[in-house]
Amino acid sequence: MKKLGTLLLLMLMLFMFVGCSGGSYTITVGEIDSFKHEIAGEYSSFSGKYYKQVTVEPGEVLEITLTAHTEKGRLKAVILDSEEKVISTLNPGNSVQIRDAGVYKLQVEGKNHKGSFTLSWETP
Repeated sequence: MKKLGTLLLLMLMLFMFVGCSGGSYTITVGEIDSFKHEIAGEYSSFSGKYYKQVTVEPGEVLEITLTAHTEKGRLKAVILDSEEKVISTLNPGNSVQIRDAGVYKLQVEGKNHKGSFTLSWETP
């Protein structure tokens, strides 16, 4: 019984840490990882969406940048507000600033994309 309780506690902790990122995507030979200030991936093929939620505190400015290496396919990032409304779209090489406090979804979208990317954010 004690093992079951420990297992349930570990699963709950896993959901707490993973709960603010995810998506629906297909990836071939590679991976996408989420870190504190970036989402990064390298693969042979990525199609779908991968996201991470980020909170902007009052008085903060969040600067978001998308860099990518593309051998084929398409890649972009979208920033969605708390109501899932797109407030900005980034293509590789672009950056955007968010000045309004709130919870945002930073989402990378690929369509048969072969290569790599980094979507990073900071509060300068």
